[in-house]
Amino acid sequence: MKRSLSDCRALVTGASGFVGAWLTQHLVDQGAEVTTILSEFNPRNQFAKLGLDKEIRCYYGSITDYNLIERAITDGKINTVFHLAAVSLQDLAYQIPWQTFETNVKGTYNLLEVCRVHQCQISKIIVASSDKVYGDSPILPYDENLPIQGRNPYDVSKSCSDLIAQSYRHSFNLPIAIGRFGNIYGGGDLNYRRLIPGTVQRLYAKLPPVIRIPSNGIYMRDFLYIQDLIAAYMAMYDYVDKEGEGDVFNFGTGTLWDIKKVIEIIQRATNLEHIEPLYEHQINSEILHQHLSPEKAKSILNWSAETSLEEGIRKTVEWYYDHWNSDPKNAVLGVV
Repeated sequence: MKRSLSDCRALVTGASGFVGAWLTQHLVDQGAEVTTILSEFNPRNQFAKLGLDKEIRCYYGSITDYNLIERAITDGKINTVFHLAAVSLQDLAYQIPWQTFETNVKGTYNLLEVCRVHQCQISKIIVASSDKVYGDSPILPYDENLPIQGRNPYDVSKSCSDLIAQSYRHSFNLPIAIGRFGNIYGGGDLNYRRLIPGTVQRLYAKLPPVIRIPSNGIYMRDFLYIQDLIAAYMAMYDYVDKEGEGDVFNFGTGTLWDIKKVIEIIQRATNLEHIEPLYEHQINSEILHQHLSPEKAKSILNWSAETSLEEGIRKTVEWYYDHWNSDPKNAVLGVV
């Protein structure tokens, strides 16, 4: 539904990422004035393809730079913050844990500290968290009352940033809502190391999809389509307010999927069911099963995922095929 966000002056960190570009486009379409902080400009990503750098105010530098964050917030008279900037890949976090902690932890407390100092102008803060904060909990599905207990580098970095956000809300009455999300997918995700885009890319090239197998079973995940995710961000935007109303919410479909089944759905969507997958043993194993309960978001925010996995994958496959057919060099394996 079309709505007016003409009174929203938003800082979106991580705007050039997969989710950030979708969220930024949505805010711009609704009339918001948007500012972002970019580490660099990548002409190949969705943010650039949409021309968003020409529609919003861009500052270039690190999300860990306190002075840069402060300048962006004061210059833009920011009243709303969407904090998405993060190192978001598990394998990358294993390779460069220090950078993961620097970005995900220092970036969060510097941003929230600027918001605390300029609290008089900030009315809404929405922080992106993750189902990884629950660690390898044997209790499924995860609900918001479970303890935060990440163990791997990425999981710990998100656990820390989540707790830091809770601390600023509790201690300084900042208007913060925290969204904990499962696996997000949809068109525009050019990180082909992720399951769905990587599988679609390999099938497009008529190569077998790769199923990563840990030593203790098969990965099972909850997959959330990008449009349902954007609706979740806007549900938190409508809920949080300057009087300190904020909370922590899980966002998922409530359904747990075996990744082999996910690949089968992708193969049906691409009409390439005859290609046999390859199995690859995983060295740095991730959490085996992760499943979020969306009941709190349903009851308080009146939010629920509306897109089935089959429908979401069909739309996602269509996006990638249109993207690659318009410029075949984009489909080369390894392009990110």
